[in-house]
Amino acid sequence: MGQPDPDAPESIGLMTEAVEELVLDAGGPVLIVPYAGEFKDVGRRAMVAWNGSREAARATRDALGILRNGAEVVVMQINPPGRDHAHRDVPGVDIAHHLARHGLKTEAAHVVAEDMQVGDMILSRAADAGADLIVMGAYGHTRLRELVLGGATRHVLRHMTVPVLMSH
Repeated sequence: MGQPDPDAPESIGLMTEAVEELVLDAGGPVLIVPYAGEFKDVGRRAMVAWNGSREAARATRDALGILRNGAEVVVMQINPPGRDHAHRDVPGVDIAHHLARHGLKTEAAHVVAEDMQVGDMILSRAADAGADLIVMGAYGHTRLRELVLGGATRHVLRHMTVPVLMSH
């Protein structure tokens, strides 16, 4: 599905709602393509936005059909739980090992971003990694909570610069 053009305000509300409904009701993964740019080779370098949720696990599993043997995958966990981030295992290493068993070149990383929204950090880290695909779970919180408080799903849907595969 295509991302709505933010410069066409008359279509933003309906299209954004249609994308959100599809992601929630499809029963499978949804690939959303940004309104601007060309994306000839999707899935050669992907970033998995990992938070350990059911939605993230499902999106990661669903992405295996797009990711090709030998693809590079960065598993990125933003603001992982726990206080002592410097003296612990890298979050996401287990899912990175799982992806490696599928023939993917993986690395696990995490970042603590107390002064930046998670959605912004996902997009920033994807750009830093040269990702051609973002894989993420959608709506780990209720839509009402995301509507009121904002959320990573909604933010990424509105500001994506590379294709995003979402599952709920």
